[in-house]
Amino acid sequence: MAPVEIEVILCDAISAPVAYLKIVDKAFQLPLVNDTYNEVTRLAAPLSPFVETVKENVEKVTPMLESGFTTIKTKAEEKLFPQLPEGTTANIQTKLVTAKERVVTAVDNLDSLACEGLDQLTSKVPTLKAATPELLKLTKDTTVTYAEYAKEYVASYSLAQIALKLGDKGLQVATDA
Repeated sequence: MAPVEIEVILCDAISAPVAYLKIVDKAFQLPLVNDTYNEVTRLAAPLSPFVETVKENVEKVTPMLESGFTTIKTKAEEKLFPQLPEGTTANIQTKLVTAKERVVTAVDNLDSLACEGLDQLTSKVPTLKAATPELLKLTKDTTVTYAEYAKEYVASYSLAQIALKLGDKGLQVATDA
């Protein structure tokens, strides 16, 4: 095979910018989501020093990993690229760009779909827009009500079973006599 000019695929073609999702803003407009986030942040605050320690340790190891990765990448480029047919790198580059565009489009479509779904959910369950304490009270009251209904149902079922057993015994006595 004839030697081929070594071309490098730029990482910029692979890494897509972090998408800005509209669903995040929509979700944070709900008091329940906002209050939950604030509470989790407050509860996680004591863990912050540990996270910082881990981050510092990872930052110490990162340069070693990057140099190892660079070495492996360089050796692969030196040994593999000359064996590839001409134009392969450009073909890969084009496919990466196309794939990136498709992923960005898919993420945008999913974001719009999620926004529409959240709008439908909040329109069908308007209590989600209520303040968190009010929502918790309403949920508790509803749960207690349904628990009472279940208790009454189970109690009536037991009474019905006992009545059926008594009726069965009565019929049995009548047929035996």
